[in-house]
Amino acid sequence: MMKQAEASEGYEKPTDLLQYMIEGAQGDDRDPERLAHLQLMVNLAGIHTTGAALTHAIYDLCEHQEYAEDLRQDIDQVLEQDGGWQKDTHTKLLKGLTSILSFNRVALTPLTLSTGIEIPAGTHFSVASRDILFDPAVTPNPNDFDGLRYYRMRQCSAEKHKYDFVNADGINMNFGAGRYACPGRFFAAMELKLLLARLLQKFDFRFPAGVSRPGPLVIDEFVGPSPWAKVMVRRRRS
Repeated sequence: MMKQAEASEGYEKPTDLLQYMIEGAQGDDRDPERLAHLQLMVNLAGIHTTGAALTHAIYDLCEHQEYAEDLRQDIDQVLEQDGGWQKDTHTKLLKGLTSILSFNRVALTPLTLSTGIEIPAGTHFSVASRDILFDPAVTPNPNDFDGLRYYRMRQCSAEKHKYDFVNADGINMNFGAGRYACPGRFFAAMELKLLLARLLQKFDFRFPAGVSRPGPLVIDEFVGPSPWAKVMVRRRRS
């Protein structure tokens, strides 16, 4: 079918991910079923995770509505300076717009850690990222919700990039760490900022009366937002 399309008059090669995958595939990866499977995996990694992060953010805003107006002022100020949304506008949003286990890996070959622990080939393992991030030596008062925690840490530190959402230094491992950290984390951060900014501009959110933030959905080592929570949404008049 592809060859027929390419031979047709006026054919223009698509500029999308599937086309890039087709052109870059080698060996067994060129099989259509294999390409379809890889496309589904990319969709899972790129859409589900972003949607889950955005849902968590909306739940937090519903539970702590005192942050919404502060974030809106930041958005309005940056948009006024830039004359609307520009390519790099998202990098100037300074405030809050930036799981129990993460960093899931499979050992392809036997590994021996510096502690002497041996990991056989084929072992699935995860890092307890929440315990690292919630260590008081790393994050003061970790159990207290502070929507501007990292904003203030960036303002007061000479290593401000250390506290960026996309940092992958082995402490905040939402995107993994080291050489195998998620290469798409910068796009994901931009996407989340744009989505949350537009939602804050257009809508008010809150939980129904008497309802508080739901706990996460936990399936084995995977953690996601509750799919059963109800959020009340109203278009803003201004």
